[in-house]
Amino acid sequence: MKRKVIKQGNGTLTITLPKQWADEVGLNSGEEIEITISQNNLIVTPVKSIVKKEITIDVDKFERLSFAKFLIACYEQGFDTIDLVFTKSHVQSWSHGKEQVNDVINFFVTRLIGFEVLSQTKNKVRIGNISKEYVKFESIMSRIFFLIEEYLSTLITALETNNHESLSERENRHDNITKLVALGCRIVHDSTEFSKVEAMNLVTILNLLDKITDFIRYACKYTSLYNKKVGSDTIKTAKKSFKFLESYRHFFNKFSYEAISELDELRGDVKKSYLECVQNCPKESAINSNFDALVETLHGAIKTRIAIELAKKEG
Repeated sequence: MKRKVIKQGNGTLTITLPKQWADEVGLNSGEEIEITISQNNLIVTPVKSIVKKEITIDVDKFERLSFAKFLIACYEQGFDTIDLVFTKSHVQSWSHGKEQVNDVINFFVTRLIGFEVLSQTKNKVRIGNISKEYVKFESIMSRIFFLIEEYLSTLITALETNNHESLSERENRHDNITKLVALGCRIVHDSTEFSKVEAMNLVTILNLLDKITDFIRYACKYTSLYNKKVGSDTIKTAKKSFKFLESYRHFFNKFSYEAISELDELRGDVKKSYLECVQNCPKESAINSNFDALVETLHGAIKTRIAIELAKKEG
């Protein structure tokens, strides 16, 4: 919607606020608003409170995994209260078969940091945010990088020692990371600290980190299924992918043009190592292909990090 700028007094410019927005946020005449400058944009926020976002989800429309995706998307978008309504007593899926709907709901609620079941009736479960405030975004990102590196490091140790006992926790490790990724997305969506460009690219990076976590999980799974000592080429590729991950973390935290060239060189080194795996140990491709996929995916996050840096300079 457009507003005409009106000149007042000695060069002061004013605009009127949309009535629909004022009604939605409960803003009345005489009350204060907070104005935040973000690049060329002004962000207007009511001082007294921010309206809580609520949504209702009809669980009957989903199978297990599609329900999880929709629920997590609502969480990431900043909804504070989510009503889950249903008439069916079970949820069906190809991966888990037939499950009680309440069991499925409770399982996925545990993956939403700060959320708990607020009330529950026969055909409705209300979940909501009970945390008063979130930790800083920088802390969340640091924790995500740490857990992903720890996850991959544990796998490399299992490959080197041929001791796969530590891989039994692969699903829990994966779930802990995806919880934090979802929380990171939610913080970005809720915050006025980031410009639109920064927010869009930060969410993209978080989703790419989520994806590479899947590749580590797949590599862990196929290592356990293979149940043999892998060749040195596979271990070498795994270590090089770890180095790329570590270098990207440094690049994310401290931007430099030199790091871009370094990451490109590391990517080429991993690709070369993986092609040697294809030739020398093709039976291990279900494992080592994930290290190549990890690097290719995270390499796509270089441009997004550049975009964030450019947005900061423009601001």
